[in-house]
Order: sequence, then C-alpha cells, then structure tokens
Amino acid sequence: MDRIASSIFSDEPDSLHAGRAVARELVSQFEPGGLKAVLAYATMNHEQQAVLEGLREGLGKDTLLLGCSVQGVVSNDELTEDGFALGVMGFGGADIDCAIAIERTVQEAPRDKGRRLAQALKKDLKSHPKAVILHYDPLCGIDVESLLEGFRLELDCPIIGGAAGQPWGPPRETFQYYDREVLSHSALALAITGNFEVEMGICHGTAPVGIASVITKAAGQRILEIDGRPAVDVWRQTTGCSTEDLVHQGHLAAWAVGVELVGASGQVERAIRGAFGFEPDTGALILQAPVAEGTKVMLQHRTIDRVLNGTRTMATELATRLSGRTPRAVLGFECAARTFPFLGEENTRAEHQGLRADIAPHAPWLGMMAWGEIGPCAGRAAFHNYTYPLLVLTESRA
Repeated sequence: MDRIASSIFSDEPDSLHAGRAVARELVSQFEPGGLKAVLAYATMNHEQQAVLEGLREGLGKDTLLLGCSVQGVVSNDELTEDGFALGVMGFGGADIDCAIAIERTVQEAPRDKGRRLAQALKKDLKSHPKAVILHYDPLCGIDVESLLEGFRLELDCPIIGGAAGQPWGPPRETFQYYDREVLSHSALALAITGNFEVEMGICHGTAPVGIASVITKAAGQRILEIDGRPAVDVWRQTTGCSTEDLVHQGHLAAWAVGVELVGASGQVERAIRGAFGFEPDTGALILQAPVAEGTKVMLQHRTIDRVLNGTRTMATELATRLSGRTPRAVLGFECAARTFPFLGEENTRAEHQGLRADIAPHAPWLGMMAWGEIGPCAGRAAFHNYTYPLLVLTESRA
C-alpha cells in the first residue's frame, strides 16, 4: 500500500526558513513529481507571506498549495497554540488525485460562490471527489450555511473543514492561503479522490437544558425572540446568569444553542451554535450564522467532562466503523473555544493523545484549532461551533 499523505511540523521562528524546510521534507517523502497538494496551517506569530513563499520555493511550481492561519496546530504527536507553529500535510502518490479552488469576497452572494467552488473542483478533478476540505474567513460576515447550500447543488460528497483562526481573544483578522496569495474574506477548498475510503466523526460535549423552543422572530444572524419573548430573557431564565455575565466571554463559552436540523429522510439532529453576545438595545442573541424563524432550538450547557467524554465516544464509534482497516491519513478541525481556552492545555493534549491512540496511532495526522467548524449533521454538511469534526482516509475494503 503506497503512501498517500505525510504530515510535518515545525516550530522554527524564521517564517521563510520554516516554510522552505517543511516543504523540502514533504517532497523527499514522495517519488519525484509525486507530491500533488499541500494543506498548510500556521499560527499568527508567523509572517504569513514569508511562510507561503518558503513553502512555494521548497515545493516547486507544480504542487497545489492552500491553507489558512490558525489559533493552534496539531501534527502527528505535536500540539500547540503557542509560538511559531507550522503544520502541513502533503497528499500524493498514485492512489490519490487532488484539486483546489477559491472564491473571494464570500460574504457577498455566498450561495452562488459555494456553487462556483464546487463547479471548479469538479472541472479540475475530472472525477467525483470522495471528500472536500473547506476553509473560510469567519470574520467577514459570511453566511456559511448559504455557502454550503450552493456547494450541495453541485456535489453530494462529504464536506468537512473549519474557519481560519487567530490567537484567542477579540476578533481581529484571519488569513487564507492560495498558491502564493495570503488573503482575507475568501473561501477555499481541496477536493480529493482515489484508492481510499472516507470515514467521518463529530462530537461536541454539550447537554440540552430546559425545553425545546421556537424562534419566533429573527433577522439575519440575530435571534430577536424565542417563544414570543426577547431572546435575552429566555437566555437569562435558562442559564440563571446575571446582567454582567452577558458580556463575559467565560459565561458565553459554557453555553450554546442547539439548532434542530431535519435530514432528507426525516432524521432530526442538532447543530451546535455558539453565542457571540447580545445586542444591548434589542436583547437579540447574536450567532455566527442565520437561523430562520420557525426553527426549533434548545439551549445547551457544556462542561469539561462532557467534552472529553464526547471525544472518547467519537473515537470508539470511528474505531468500530474502521473495522480493522488501516487509516492512511487523518484531518481534524477542533473548535478553538474547546481547546486551551476551555479544556486547558493538559486536557487538550490528553484528548489528542487518546484520540490518536484509539483511531490512528501511526497514520499522518494534521489538525487545526478552528473558529467555526463544518461537519455532518442530519445527513448533510452543516455549520457548527464547539465541535470536533474528524476525517479519516482509510484503506479500501477488500
């Protein structure tokens, strides 16, 4: 069984040298001309353009290159949200084919741009992808669900991924990488196909609190009323929080909104959405994606134990579905509000060590701490917060 992927990590502080070194290491692990695409994640301490220039110099002109800035990086056994971190995964060999695509200013007409992304991937791949990895700028005002809706008009393969990130704290700016360009306000995608199969998992670690309610008034990404009452009043009654808590990041990080989604076959699941604050004048609850009036929701509470138990359950379910097949690569997109800011560094490292040991102790592994996640829900790709979607490329069944 030939190699289809390899993951390399660097904590070299010189951005140009870091990009150049990991690129050359990747190239050396494949036959000449065999490296087809590289996915790169770098922390914001790095000079972003220099990282990309180093990668391109080491890879040569023919290898596809994309990625984004991140809060933290996971590569094989390495995991950090500190310092100068660069993690890359290269895809190549006879068993895999890749295509990449980009759309800019994705906050404008996201449904159309999602459709164009998918069309470009189909055109360049020349066959149906087995999976698509999607990254985007979460700070540009994009409606991620509309982007996904457009994408699904063209492709019905699994879609997974995460939003570009920055250091934990007040939102400022994130970057996306495409060939030699460092951009913002964009979405980009990697499509892969070949002699492998795809398994996906997702976990969140929240539990429902209170009763199921209905959004009775909404405007874009603001929920104004729930069951005919101001959203802030419902939130305060359910959580028991004080007025001061409504502006406290620690309080908001412990609570979420479970949004009911109904699949094509009638199955009902909840996508988890984080609360990004309240509008002082209206009492509206602000989310990262619109939720339509008439949607059923339920507030969710998360704890460290629930998060870690959810990860262990995902690992058990994935290991069962792998059924003894050898994993060939793993990509992870863990919410940046789960890791060091919520679980703490020790728990985050233990979480990764256990997950890697249970699923793929020897396979190349690349992960990011994402500012918004894309993963399965009710039979389709959906936007999430506080979740951990995982993609495993595994050997085909005999």
